Amino acid sequence: MPENMQKLQKLRSWNTLKFLLAIGLVLFILKKVDFAYIPQLGERLSWNWLFLRWFLLILMLLIKSYQYFVLIDGIPYFDVLHIVVWQNTLSNFVSNGAGIASYMTMLKTEQNVNLSRSGATFVIVKFGDLAVVCVYLALSASMVWTKIPELQHFTLLLILGIVLSLALFLATIVQKEKFVSLLSRLAVGLKLDTFSLTRRGLDWLRSLADQDEKKIFLLLRKSLLVSLLYMSVTMLYAYTVVGIFDLPIGVWEALYIAALLQLVSFIPIQVLGGLGVADLTMVYLYGVFGIPQTEMSTISLGLRAFFYLMNAGIFLYLPLSALFRKLKTKKV
Repeated sequence: MPENMQKLQKLRSWNTLKFLLAIGLVLFILKKVDFAYIPQLGERLSWNWLFLRWFLLILMLLIKSYQYFVLIDGIPYFDVLHIVVWQNTLSNFVSNGAGIASYMTMLKTEQNVNLSRSGATFVIVKFGDLAVVCVYLALSASMVWTKIPELQHFTLLLILGIVLSLALFLATIVQKEKFVSLLSRLAVGLKLDTFSLTRRGLDWLRSLADQDEKKIFLLLRKSLLVSLLYMSVTMLYAYTVVGIFDLPIGVWEALYIAALLQLVSFIPIQVLGGLGVADLTMVYLYGVFGIPQTEMSTISLGLRAFFYLMNAGIFLYLPLSALFRKLKTKKV
């Protein structure tokens, strides 16, 4: 069998496993749902907080588009927004991998941005987001430390892992080809190169190593500032869950949960916007702070429905944008 066919078959098998995992986790959550509780939950629902959640989701999309706009110089903002909306839509309705692929493909075909540059930009953006999430996790964990005895060691290991990952990223910039070559040999030696995620990560690191060091650090500073704004809005977006359903959870508890959920979103096992994986994680984490699993399972499914409706509303931007472009072209 040709190598390309083998890779395609492995990719299909991996995607099938991810979909099956999502379905299995959703079924597990459904078993915990008390459907008699739904009317009572509807009475508690705050529409003001729900509209705020939708507004913040749109704001997050605009900020993330601005971040790419700043880092990829020379492309009009609304063209970047168009690409990010597609990326966001495919990530939330298909998979994260599909969203990333659309981002890089559209930048190449529509804006003539080579894959090396778009890949390096993507990694820089993720670096900024991860660094800010790490700060939020460390700060919130310190404020709720006595309430999370079962998660203390896990949280410390997680923070340490993030710091090491960020150090690895910086080492790639400074040492460039030597460091990437070392990682490649290590991956081959441990037979990790058989995984598509490893190969993709090494390709991104090579893209990063090809860039000018001074330029990369300049872009990093810009990206970190926007990531701080983006993640702060994301934390507020996550806190709206407390307001929508009037949950007895404090701000620091909500921030700790939000930071962990953000880190879960980095794991490449998600489809349909984290269906199942994010929901089960939310049910568990809120349970740590005293919210019954039966109540939180019902809430998580409601939030999932709202999530798809809100993203479907954002998707309407694409046909409207195409219509405006067409009308603009006719006037010219």
